Amino acid sequence: MMNLKKEIWRLVLIIALCAWLAPAVCTAQRTATVDTSFYVRYPYILFVESEADVAPLSDEAFISLAAPIIFPVNQYALPEQDKMFREIADEVIPQLNRDSMRVRRMVFRGAASPEGPYRWNQFLSERRAAALADYVQGATAFPPAEHFVTTLVEVEDYPLLCAMMKRAGDADYAMVRSLCEKYPTKESTEPLKRALQQAQGGALWKRLLRDYFPRLRAARVVLYIEKSPEAATPLAIRIPETAPLQADTLVAPPAIKPERITPSEPYFADFKMPRRELLSVKTNLLFYGIYMPGYNRYCPIPNIAIEYYPRGGHFTYGASFDMPWWQDYDGHKYFQIRNYQLETRYYLRSGSEERTPPGTGAAFRGLYLQGYVHAGLFGICFDANRGWVGEGAGVGLGIGYVLPLSRKGHWRLEFGLQAGFFRCKYDPYQFENPVNPNYRDGLYYYKWTDKPSLFKKRQYRWNWFGPTRIGITLTYDLLYRRIQKKGASFRSYETERRIVPIGAPLREISNER
Repeated sequence: MMNLKKEIWRLVLIIALCAWLAPAVCTAQRTATVDTSFYVRYPYILFVESEADVAPLSDEAFISLAAPIIFPVNQYALPEQDKMFREIADEVIPQLNRDSMRVRRMVFRGAASPEGPYRWNQFLSERRAAALADYVQGATAFPPAEHFVTTLVEVEDYPLLCAMMKRAGDADYAMVRSLCEKYPTKESTEPLKRALQQAQGGALWKRLLRDYFPRLRAARVVLYIEKSPEAATPLAIRIPETAPLQADTLVAPPAIKPERITPSEPYFADFKMPRRELLSVKTNLLFYGIYMPGYNRYCPIPNIAIEYYPRGGHFTYGASFDMPWWQDYDGHKYFQIRNYQLETRYYLRSGSEERTPPGTGAAFRGLYLQGYVHAGLFGICFDANRGWVGEGAGVGLGIGYVLPLSRKGHWRLEFGLQAGFFRCKYDPYQFENPVNPNYRDGLYYYKWTDKPSLFKKRQYRWNWFGPTRIGITLTYDLLYRRIQKKGASFRSYETERRIVPIGAPLREISNER
């Protein structure tokens, strides 16, 4: 019995000794096997001794170091085919996990390019930063505590734009910098955005859109890694020896720090995503004030038109129908027309989503050129002896201008003019028999006094070359494209129910949109 007690105590002492020595052994093994030279090739990995050594980076230093993950236009899901994302996912994080490297701090920065509306850009910036932060935190074996993860939002990253132009030696850098100084973005970015759009007659904005804006649609990351004892000498902190930008070099708008909520657990919230217009309905307002000579009274022309909008390009397609159907039996007055028209328009301004993202107004607006064909039938009579009935068709060209009436562009006003060639076949007619006026039967007859056997319908022709239509048209977007599936909807936005993690920005909730 005594021997059994001794064996038990001996076993307990051995277990306690192993537990006391295990951390030191594991640490020695880890430091001995880590090849820190692997991380030198990645400038966005900085080594520090402790949290106290994590120094804030200037905008220029952060831009020089950070790894940019570029997002497609109007998207915030992580682009898995992005070269930098694949580098982080396939090389950096697996190596950190194999080496059991502990991350002391993570800094993320999300941004959007300036061409969209501010609130939509804010949503994109927040979601891009959050998407990258969630992935890196979840994939890293030894992530830092939650309060050591910093997520920054630069809604419209003008500091980065100026830094890129300066680094590229862009000839227009001084102009853009001076505009940033003249129109600070603390309260609103709209004055600065308008100034950039108007500079050089719009040429500067188009070049920025082509050369720089794609690189602004990004989330960037810098990782601070705990320095191993053996790596102290070769792996110093690699912050560029570049002084922070001075006030006379670049005026940077303050980082936008959204209000945050701290629920006890994640929850679901509804997010509203703007849709693109698909089909509009319209009517020509001028047609409702038509005065018909000979008829001697106002004869409004009921009319309706539709226009179909593709996802991009310059062309749209439409159809219209006009139907005045007025009649006065006692006065022998008729103004009855059915006119059908098909048309296509070429807008000088492209309707691509990159040019006009959803929620930023009408994609197709401004000056347009038009081609059309139309056909119809008519019956017009001014009195008992003057009436015409027939059919006709025509073709022509037009020009017009579309002016948005509302901020979102769902209501618009169009000014248009058409001209072309119209040819019709017709026959005159009258009230009562033209051969025997004494024969009264209360019917209408063709004006034909020759032999009935020689009569043929539509013996007369009339040609017209000149203006065929003038319009001031009110337009409303009736249908919108769905985002997540095919089809159309009457609503200009789509509600998506998503889980909101702890600490998510309050402005993401749909009630704030």
